[in-house]
Amino acid sequence: MEQAKFTTGFALLLLAALVLNIGYFAFSIDPRDVSVSLDESGAIETFQLAYIAGATALFLVAGLLQHKAGRMFCMGMAVLCIVFFLRELEVDRVGPITTYMNSKVFRVHEAIVVIAVACVYLAFRWRTVGDIAQFVFSKSAWPFYVAAIFLLIGAYCDSQHGTVSMQIKEEIAESASYLALMVTAAGLCYQYSRSSEHKNGINALIISVFVLVLVGAYVHGLYVLA
Repeated sequence: MEQAKFTTGFALLLLAALVLNIGYFAFSIDPRDVSVSLDESGAIETFQLAYIAGATALFLVAGLLQHKAGRMFCMGMAVLCIVFFLRELEVDRVGPITTYMNSKVFRVHEAIVVIAVACVYLAFRWRTVGDIAQFVFSKSAWPFYVAAIFLLIGAYCDSQHGTVSMQIKEEIAESASYLALMVTAAGLCYQYSRSSEHKNGINALIISVFVLVLVGAYVHGLYVLA
């Protein structure tokens, strides 16, 4: 697998993004009136979906820039992000399709499809699993562990259901996890684009994804609050 190397500059960029994200939502959510802020169509939920969508797009691009194990890993991360997106997506039950998407049956079917695709992919790319495992358990994969830690914090807060404080912490932790994934995916795209003849176009794409994610989520948040 083409070894990804996340520099000190990247670490500082990720830290700054996480601090801004956590700080913004920590101070903008009023614990006395969270009905709008923490609603499934509220600002923080919208940003979560936007982060995941951005991460999915960037992991796909990073996958296309690589070969063998690197491509398989990034494509797998893109699929995982899609699973996260469907997990966070909430739609009103206004018809048979939306009712199905809100049912447990949909989750079962989703799991079956993901497992089936993964099994077929592994069958044809079995030789790359060792390289992927070597990367996953190396120090180079630390940004993914940062995202995982925030996701675990969110899961813990969710298990302590019943208090507004825990609900706020859960949503902030999840948003930080998804943002970490998007920034990490952007970092991979930037690294692998340096040897590509389309370097400038890919870098412009990275910037465009971030702008669309932030502006789109912010505009939608204003619309919900209006």
